Amino acid sequence: MSAEQNPVKRFLGDIDTSIKNSEFADWYPISKKEFRDTVRSPWIWVLSLIFIVLFALPAVLGLYFNIGQQFAEAGASLTTDAYVRFALPIAAPLLPAVAIVIGYAAIARESERGSLKILLSLPYTRGELLAGKFVGRSAITLIPVTVGFLTTLLVLLPSEIEIAWESFLLFALATMTYGVVFTAFAIGLSAALKTARRAMAASLGIYVYLQVFWSNLGAGLGNLLSDHANIDQVTQLHVELFVSLLSPIAAYRTLVKEVLQGSPIRSRLLLTSNPQVTCEEMLGGTLEVTQAGAECANAALPPQYSTVAVIGYLLLWLVVPLVAGYYVFENKDL
Repeated sequence: MSAEQNPVKRFLGDIDTSIKNSEFADWYPISKKEFRDTVRSPWIWVLSLIFIVLFALPAVLGLYFNIGQQFAEAGASLTTDAYVRFALPIAAPLLPAVAIVIGYAAIARESERGSLKILLSLPYTRGELLAGKFVGRSAITLIPVTVGFLTTLLVLLPSEIEIAWESFLLFALATMTYGVVFTAFAIGLSAALKTARRAMAASLGIYVYLQVFWSNLGAGLGNLLSDHANIDQVTQLHVELFVSLLSPIAAYRTLVKEVLQGSPIRSRLLLTSNPQVTCEEMLGGTLEVTQAGAECANAALPPQYSTVAVIGYLLLWLVVPLVAGYYVFENKDL
């Protein structure tokens, strides 16, 4: 079947032509070339296969080994929410590592090889080059995520597990955003640093700190202020919660848990060292222990801990690295 007869190819061709003729035409050829060059590399498919296997594994275990039944026994119906609970601890640490590997060499490797000067001799600005690299590499990051979710659906559809479409799709959207955020983070460092090795070391170093140590930063800072600035316990908990939410990993986790629990307050309580004081004195509610877990009734969540605010904190890790990377890249002598 020719491209003219194939409706999918014709549709994609129409989209390609529309973008070329739009205001995005300046950076679109770069992102298109970046996507094509990267997708030909065998390592991207190895990474995709690893991610897909690990991501779809909870669905397979739940379907064939009935592991998800523990949630049904706890009083919840056996839905894809059980799958999300299994998949979240896999996606939270794995996807940033995949995104960093995909993005860290985007610009730094071009600089090492000398091809960056050739690219910039063409009618592209450094900003257009950065934007094109970001879009192209982000599309590559989304390949294993999208295929992983589609594979999961193919496994779950024939089963008796009910698909909770709203929470499943919100989890997919949050996970895709999470992957793009870390791609932007890696590309920003790639633009700012001179070599791919430095970009990789910096990206992985910050990622390890976020994954391993950031969770203790809020509590440590709160204790420090309590000891030396004589702040009260409520203020200490405010510091702990706010600092915790500034981590993209914690922001992603709490947003997904909010979708599962249907309560932003309950998901935020999990980030504090003293949920009872957080609920009763900081949020003005009453802590009630139910079969589904601790519930903070009649509480009011301050704006800085709202869903919109947490999404903003997550997206800061997309915007700030790109802007900072662009600023250094724009003023860097190649």
